[in-house]
Amino acid sequence: MRVVFFTPYYKQNRGNSTTAKRLEHGLSRKVEFYLFPYEELNVNPTLFEWMEKAEMYHILHFSRFVQWAEKNEVTLDKPYIVTSGGTDLNHSLIEDEERYLPMLREAKAIAVFTQQAKQMLVKDYGVSDKSVHVIPQSIYLPTTDETLQPLNLPEGYPKLLLPAGIRPVKDVLFALESLIRLSEDFTELCFLLVGANLDEEELERVKKAEKKYDWLHYLPEVELGQMKKLYEWGDVVLNTSISEGQPSALLEAMSFKKPVIARNNVGNASIIQHGMNGLLFQSQEELYHSIKKVISDNKTYKQLSDHGYQTIKENHTINKEIDSYMELYKD
Repeated sequence: MRVVFFTPYYKQNRGNSTTAKRLEHGLSRKVEFYLFPYEELNVNPTLFEWMEKAEMYHILHFSRFVQWAEKNEVTLDKPYIVTSGGTDLNHSLIEDEERYLPMLREAKAIAVFTQQAKQMLVKDYGVSDKSVHVIPQSIYLPTTDETLQPLNLPEGYPKLLLPAGIRPVKDVLFALESLIRLSEDFTELCFLLVGANLDEEELERVKKAEKKYDWLHYLPEVELGQMKKLYEWGDVVLNTSISEGQPSALLEAMSFKKPVIARNNVGNASIIQHGMNGLLFQSQEELYHSIKKVISDNKTYKQLSDHGYQTIKENHTINKEIDSYMELYKD
């Protein structure tokens, strides 16, 4: 079977590229898999040759793809599957339903990460229930390239890690007020933001905060293979996003038995059962108390770590995810 897989990003380390690399790793062992990062490469003859040979297309992030296809006059002339994460569903479809809905309705199958995302498509947009499939994300962290420069990570305790692209929807400085209070209780506090610069204004705010607080550190994007070092370094992993599809960083953290504390949104709540395998917060007050509880109470720390790890083993294995996609491909 020949499949052309369209992803917006591959080189830049962000959610879509993580998903693309994971699916490439699993699916390329079972089908002829040609990956095209449409926001990073120009349209070229090789792409059209592969599209001609392919039995089907697989598209990641429908709103970006529609915009790119319109601009480059690329048409879908074979059956196709769409995988939709968070932003395209939670923002783009709401903002411009007429532009994006036709592509979804004509798809042979739509894969979403959560049951809530499926209900949204079926109930709010009238997409056929039979065409929408819930396939939770899994974990894939490749081996680190030994030629890469070793990461220079700060020391301290507690070490709080927030992996996210720097852009408004990730709201990475939401935690600031809580952490200022926490730094009074824990004088060795260390807060590390890691992510690609996706918004200049937001990055400027991060850099100003980094200059002001000696416990706040910003690290630009790192290779996917280096994320293992970051999860091993951190004591707790945070997510402050206003909205999420299903954040792979939280899943990765749980796979390393690190407690996760995340803002209460649909994507985060699809992974975290509050008080069992992680903690959810809505306010800065709740975030402050959540972090303090996790790092002050060994029993809570261990419970969240163990149950988080169990969640990954039961629901988010790469074999289960790839087998689910292969079923869709065969259909």
